[in-house]
Amino acid sequence: MLATAELNHYALSSKRLWKRYCLARGHEFHAYTETLLPDMHVNWSKIEMVRRHLASSTSDMVVLVDADTYACNEQSCLLEMLAPHASKEIVFSRDCRRVGNWLLPTNITAALRYRTTNLPNAGFIAIRNGKFARRFFDDWLQLAKSSLSDLANRHPRNQRVLWEGLYFQNLARLGLFGHQIQRVYSRDGVEAAGRRGAKFVHVKGGLPARDVQHLIDLMPGPQHRNAVSANQANI
Repeated sequence: MLATAELNHYALSSKRLWKRYCLARGHEFHAYTETLLPDMHVNWSKIEMVRRHLASSTSDMVVLVDADTYACNEQSCLLEMLAPHASKEIVFSRDCRRVGNWLLPTNITAALRYRTTNLPNAGFIAIRNGKFARRFFDDWLQLAKSSLSDLANRHPRNQRVLWEGLYFQNLARLGLFGHQIQRVYSRDGVEAAGRRGAKFVHVKGGLPARDVQHLIDLMPGPQHRNAVSANQANI
């Protein structure tokens, strides 16, 4: 997780939840609190964070979570979610939100440009730590500094570069999570997403501390940890 000072109004709470979740599931948790690329928008420090972590980690799987993402409860198992994507090197959450019974793209303009509602979102990414993934994140940052630098400074910066320069060129090795990760906008949205089967939620702008505490209260204590090797996943 990248949780720089300007995100502390919600990141302090989300870090508490992720630490509790990782302790319960037997995963390692890492939070980066510094801007790593001072000459670029802070969104690009997230990509640099992953580049550095992939290079230094011995874990088979690294999971990037934004500071405004949350586990719904202790039953949210990353490894089970990844099982249908065994042939994929990197799996993204979808850049979609639910309106009533409709699943709509968050960025309508991008959906029309690329003629698909199934675009990836960079807020929750499961990454198999290998040569392909390390090269993918190297290329992601390099494109932002060179041929796609005009997109790198236009919201949603790293997603624009991903969509234009990497995603469609590597479809065979990339996957998308389904309903297990949902984009919502409030605590009521979190609860509704849980009823629809969401395991994790991406809340635009984060949740207030009291709502994060509600989710933390659902997590088991250390004595109830599942027997999952700490080497299986880094978050």
